[in-house]
Amino acid sequence: MNKILGQAILFLMVCFVTVGHGALAQTIQANEHGIQPNTFEDASATMQQVLKHCKDKKAKKLVLQPGRYDFWPEKAAQRKLYITNSSSETEWPDKTKHIGMLIEDMHDLVVEGNGAEFVFHGKMTTFSIIRSSNIRLQDLTITFERPTMSEMTIKELGAGYLVAQVNPTSTYTLKNNKLYWYGEGWTPGDHLHTMMVDTAQGISLYSKYEPLAKARVKEIAPNILRFEGELKADYKVGGILSMRNTVRDEVGGFIYRSKNIKLFNLTMNYMHGIGITSQFSENLDYEQVKVVPVKGRSIAAFADGMQFSGCKGKIKVSNCHFKGLHDDPINVHGTYLQIAEIVSPKELIVEFKHHQSYGFDAFTLHDTISIVSREAIQPLGQLTVTGIETLSLTKIRLKLNGSIPTNTKIGDAVENLTWTPEVEIRDSRFERTNARGILVTTPRRVQIEGNTFYRTGMHGILIAGDVNSWFESGAVRDVTIKNNSFVECGYNLPGNNYAIAILPENRAQIKGHFVHRNIKIVDNDFTLYSPHLLTARSVTGLTFESNHITKSTFDFPFTKDLDMRAPAVVLDNCQKVLIKKNTATDEELSLAMHNMSKRDVKTDLKIH
Repeated sequence: MNKILGQAILFLMVCFVTVGHGALAQTIQANEHGIQPNTFEDASATMQQVLKHCKDKKAKKLVLQPGRYDFWPEKAAQRKLYITNSSSETEWPDKTKHIGMLIEDMHDLVVEGNGAEFVFHGKMTTFSIIRSSNIRLQDLTITFERPTMSEMTIKELGAGYLVAQVNPTSTYTLKNNKLYWYGEGWTPGDHLHTMMVDTAQGISLYSKYEPLAKARVKEIAPNILRFEGELKADYKVGGILSMRNTVRDEVGGFIYRSKNIKLFNLTMNYMHGIGITSQFSENLDYEQVKVVPVKGRSIAAFADGMQFSGCKGKIKVSNCHFKGLHDDPINVHGTYLQIAEIVSPKELIVEFKHHQSYGFDAFTLHDTISIVSREAIQPLGQLTVTGIETLSLTKIRLKLNGSIPTNTKIGDAVENLTWTPEVEIRDSRFERTNARGILVTTPRRVQIEGNTFYRTGMHGILIAGDVNSWFESGAVRDVTIKNNSFVECGYNLPGNNYAIAILPENRAQIKGHFVHRNIKIVDNDFTLYSPHLLTARSVTGLTFESNHITKSTFDFPFTKDLDMRAPAVVLDNCQKVLIKKNTATDEELSLAMHNMSKRDVKTDLKIH
């Protein structure tokens, strides 16, 4: 009996040791494989070696030690990537991206940052997840040694002169009394997109760089510059001028053809190019991601915060913070490709039409597509892709399982319906952006709840869709906007400064056809400095109910030029509209209608 018991105990001990050893083998400690913090040396090559080791060993976790890690582009992983809404063929023909952390063809991996800080040099894509699944990045801060956004604060302003204090991170030189910005291996040129940020008031206004580029400049103290010349622009003492060129040659982060991706507790103090871009990926969960500038700077993002293009499954963004961006914090959309040729009843040639979106594989076999008319954005029919041939960077030949609708014409568009996501955005804060808070166009369920939109430069939320300019698809079918707070949005669109705008870019209206449908806006709080509350075009099934509206006392510079008698709600060609039970603290709300009748609306508002 004792012998049997002893053998059993020995067997259990062997099992315990074996299992324990296996568990330890699944965790890779980065500092045991050559990646040490606080060396100020280039970690790019070593990072890729460690990730390869994780891949070879099928490790489940990569653990970094707290501290600083530096990355330069020269030894970084390089991939040729065509990315939506980035750079055109003429702006930047070389699509090679220099990637600090490349997770490629990997599965079931957690990267634990333990609060580590990744510091990037030059122009880089900070991380990329390609053809991977079940990946989690967490507890990291990402920034740049020399952000590609130069900043300086206006200290004095007088007749023919301006004195500014340059941010210590913005390196420059003077030649022949002219100012030249430069970074680590780059110069931005003289044609710079410029915003003037008022951090005290939390606003970001469009400004001009040309007067500064033409001015005579001298350094009167370290990082203190005096500009002299015809400085005719809306400059203001205390304003922070943030300046960049417009070429999106890299991206903040890139997730492509991947599934079940979690970003948790990431702080993006700066991103070059368009932000975290997710393209043709599935089930994305971004929680506690903060796109905010480091203390002392005003801008965290060269362009967007998060861009989702052609994704599917569910996109969830929760408890995130966006502050200090040069474009939209969140943009969710697909891509309309225009019909260039009808080859046969079952064959089309389609092409990318926006110069910054091209070259990527917009279709896979068996995808369901919708053909929509260019003028009215009206669905003409659905078909399945049975064959794909890439003809060039901009043109694709599609073979289909059935006949193209007979009323299809050149110039109409194709949308990939298979790659459209359900979207949930909740408990997040959007502020200090010159543009919108959220743009979203997807036919699947959208829930925007519990967020704060604080002084976004344009609409807090925009639902658009167009087949003529950006070619961002498509039509929404089920949207709920609930329990959000909209505070003084739209100051960069005086007269069009609606907190929420539903504005598809359809050029033609067809009786009985509406681009968008089933949009519910309920239980939200709005603080407005002018009557402009909601505008909607080509919607059937619009509910605006039980919202509370308060008049702001904040005095924007252009408020005096606004029509304070304008209707709060403007509708154009809508039907099945319900606007009731909304409360306003200061004045009666009114409604204006175009291309529709009173029968299309049930409301307790005054008809304007």
